[in-house]
Amino acid sequence: MRTRIYLVAFVAVVGLLSGDLLACGDKFLSAGRGTRYQRPKDARAASILFYATPTHGAADRLQPDRLESALKYGGHRLTTVATLDQLTAILQAGRFDVVLTATEATAVVEQLLGGAPDAAVVVPVGPSSKGPSLLKAVDKAVELRDRNLKKVRTRT
Repeated sequence: MRTRIYLVAFVAVVGLLSGDLLACGDKFLSAGRGTRYQRPKDARAASILFYATPTHGAADRLQPDRLESALKYGGHRLTTVATLDQLTAILQAGRFDVVLTATEATAVVEQLLGGAPDAAVVVPVGPSSKGPSLLKAVDKAVELRDRNLKKVRTRT
């Protein structure tokens, strides 16, 4: 008799857990379904500089507001510049982990950085860049920057 009660209780628990989870509010989580984009545990917040050449209209195509909201969602700090003079001044004054540029401006930014081993990593961004793919690209660039900084520190 006891085994039947335990068996019925076990089947009831398994039945409840195999369907939608019983929770208040939106039924977002269901058993067997994952959540949306999640950042890796070792990801860190980065200091990001965003530059798009206004002459090519890249700033309009890249939609800086969407970039900013996606990057802030990932915990990053974003600084935006619009002209080459501003870019040159801010690169000399500040330290950035990643520089996001329109594809057309990538060569100019890499030339300004000069190929130093501790320079920021340049990530070209196209108009089709979406939040999760952009965050993955930024996370990879931050990992590369950290490896470069580690190499520089071990040499000195």
